[in-house]
Amino acid sequence: MTATAIFDPVQRDLDLVEEAIRQVGRVDYPLLESFLKHILSTRGKRVRPAIVLLSASFHDYCLEYLVPLAAAIELLHTATLVHDDLIDNSTTRRGTPTLNSLTSRSVTVLVGDYLFANAAALCTETRNVRVMQVFGRTLMTICDGELRQIFSAGQWRQSREEYYQKIERKTASLLRTAAETGAILSGAPESHIEALRQYGYHLGMAFQIVDDVLDFIGNEATLGKPVGSDLRQGTMTLPTIRLLEDDAENRAIHRVFDDGDSSDDAVRDAVNAVLESSGVDFALNEARQFARAAVSSLASLPSTPGHQALESLAEYVVSRVS
Repeated sequence: MTATAIFDPVQRDLDLVEEAIRQVGRVDYPLLESFLKHILSTRGKRVRPAIVLLSASFHDYCLEYLVPLAAAIELLHTATLVHDDLIDNSTTRRGTPTLNSLTSRSVTVLVGDYLFANAAALCTETRNVRVMQVFGRTLMTICDGELRQIFSAGQWRQSREEYYQKIERKTASLLRTAAETGAILSGAPESHIEALRQYGYHLGMAFQIVDDVLDFIGNEATLGKPVGSDLRQGTMTLPTIRLLEDDAENRAIHRVFDDGDSSDDAVRDAVNAVLESSGVDFALNEARQFARAAVSSLASLPSTPGHQALESLAEYVVSRVS
């Protein structure tokens, strides 16, 4: 099943969110407008705004507030990608040149900041202080996660727990916020808000682990980036952590992390070492456990098309190839 099919219950409303996002790119300064349109035209699957809408579908579904919230969540995600690409010196994303490959670092930072500001402005349109507080805390959490990744780059002595903390902050926190704030805006009871919050957290953990696995087994054309990119940047992910639990002195991994060798040959050898280990299978099993936990979190919610869509999304996340 495709993401588009899963989001069918809210697809028409996602079109409204899409228009709200496009509106952000319409400014009266042509150069800024060109940068914004370049960034916003490289659209993903819109998982996060869909989660906002689906999480609100169990109770009072008010598009006046949900559309700006869903757009704000997606813009927050987009802004983090702009800064991530700059930090990682990435030249492409989803097969399209990154902003930092087209202009200066200082301009890239400011455009990312502009998107953060727009996300915050859209969030205020919800007129819900609790939603704004959750949104603000999430931005801080994401920055915390990014800093953890920067300062742990090139360090191979990382535990599973440290890895889980990092991806919770970098990825799962935003999916958790999408589900939680959608529920809050719908006037859901606290038990349902917590259930959806847990769903978003577990789904986000599964999502990032699969992302990290695809960096080893994905197709470059599908991924829009070279296989082994995480290793090349010195980023330790679960498949490699699992390999080192069994083979702490693996020469191919130490060549990349200890020797700082990011050549094509070194990265290819490190990728092959991971593929020949149990790391990929172990990580995929972990992702499936998180996905099952996400589905279990929904048990107390009414059986609706939105409920089924959220369950299907959890299944999709661990079966996707991009």
